[in-house]
Amino acid sequence: MVLSVLKEVQHYLGVGDLPVSTLKARYGQDAYYEQVLGVDVRIKESGQGEPLLVLHGFSASADTWDGWRTELSQHFRVIAIDVPPFAITGPLPFAKTTPQNVIHFINAVVEKLGITRFYLAGNSLGGYLAWNYTLHYPTKVKKLILIDSAGYSMPTPIPVLLMRTHGIRHLTKHVAPLPFVIQSVRSVYANPSLIPKGTIRRYQDLLRRTGTRHAIAAMMRGIVLDSPDIKLIRTPTLIMWGAKDTWIPPRHAHLFQRDIPHAKLVCYDDLGHIPMEEDPKRTAADARHFLTQ
Repeated sequence: MVLSVLKEVQHYLGVGDLPVSTLKARYGQDAYYEQVLGVDVRIKESGQGEPLLVLHGFSASADTWDGWRTELSQHFRVIAIDVPPFAITGPLPFAKTTPQNVIHFINAVVEKLGITRFYLAGNSLGGYLAWNYTLHYPTKVKKLILIDSAGYSMPTPIPVLLMRTHGIRHLTKHVAPLPFVIQSVRSVYANPSLIPKGTIRRYQDLLRRTGTRHAIAAMMRGIVLDSPDIKLIRTPTLIMWGAKDTWIPPRHAHLFQRDIPHAKLVCYDDLGHIPMEEDPKRTAADARHFLTQ
C-alpha cells in the first residue's frame, strides 16, 4: 500500500529520470532504432513513396506525426524521428545538444537512411531546425513545410521559460510535475478535448528520459531568432499555421511568407500550435496537395 502511494506521488511530481530501457518497452512497439554517431535514434516510418522527413517540436516526439503517417503513407515514405535531446533518442553524447549540432546530426541520420533528396517538414522548434537544415543543405531538400515554426522574436512560452530561468531551471532538471505537463500539452491544442488518451502520460514520461532535462537548456540557448538568413531560402515552401496558437504568434506566419520568396500560406482558424496533431486529416491533405503539385 505504502509503495503504491509512493509510486503515485513520484509519478505526480515526475521525480527522477526514467531509463531508456523502460521508455523503449513502453513506447517502442511501432518504432525502430538506428545507431547514428553512437546514438540510438528512435524512428517511426510508414509508406514507400518519396521520402518525407518530419521533425517535432519542443519536448515532443515522433509520435506527434502518427496522424500524418496514417494519412500520407499511401503517397510518401513518411519518416518521423525523435529529435535530440528529446524523447527516446535523448541528448547527443559527443557534443552539446545545440541547434547547430542537432542539424548536422539530422543530416547524419538522413545519410544513414540512404536518403539523398527528400521533402522536409517541421513543427515549432522542429520548424526552426527544418529551415536551418534547408539553408545548410539546400540541394537535399526538395520542398519545405513549416508548421507554426520558430524563427522570429516572441514572448517565451511559459514551459520553455521555466526551463531557461536560473534557479527554476535546476529544479526542472529533477522534476516534471504532472500539472505542469497537463497545462503545457493543453496549451498547444485549440480544443484540449481532442488530446488522445495517453498523450499527457507519454509527454511526462519522455521528458523524464535520462539526460534530457539537463540538455534542454543548452538547446534553447542556442536558438537565434530574427535571422536575416531566412530570406536566403530558395526551396519551395508551404507555411501552415493554427490561428489559435498561444505559443508562437500567428502573425509570424506572415513574416515567413514575407521573407521566403514565393512561400504559400495556409491558416487554420480553429487549430492551435500543433495543427498536424490536432487535425491530421485536414493538414495532411494540404501538405499532400503542396508536395505533389
